[in-house]
Amino acid sequence: MLDVGDDAPDVTAPLATPEAAATTDRGSYTAADVSEFDLGAALDGGPVVLAFYPGVYSRTCTEELCDLRDWKADLSDLDAQVYGVSVDSPWSLLAFVDEYDLQYPLVSGFNNHVIRDFGVRWPDGPLAGIATRAVFVVDPDGTVSYTWAAGEDERFPDTEAIEAAIADASAE
Repeated sequence: MLDVGDDAPDVTAPLATPEAAATTDRGSYTAADVSEFDLGAALDGGPVVLAFYPGVYSRTCTEELCDLRDWKADLSDLDAQVYGVSVDSPWSLLAFVDEYDLQYPLVSGFNNHVIRDFGVRWPDGPLAGIATRAVFVVDPDGTVSYTWAAGEDERFPDTEAIEAAIADASAE
């Protein structure tokens, strides 16, 4: 897993946006509904929060993504973009964004390079290859300024610590 002070990898991946989810009927998505996530381009807009999770529609991940949705509303005065990241396909992510009214985009790491490059790939067993639960704040210069990895009973990090990392990154 990347650590504070590491350079974030320059990754691109498919992206499911709330706008695309809202304009196309669920079950009718095509490649035209999928955008591209480019971390370098996203960083032009300020700090980026990447919340990695195993997969949509599982009980814990659904709770986590809804907690992230509710927490993101509290970030309106902070200059940060928030993205969820999993190995799900962009079309299942679009359906999830629509069903749970997420107001932040979800990155599809279905080809595993995003998950692998951040060092949060589940190593073995029947779930090998999915993302472990982790959060990164990446400063506009591409440096990781905050990391969190879930412990045994954790599913969501201390949001005040993330907000402090965002504030610090925005001040630079």
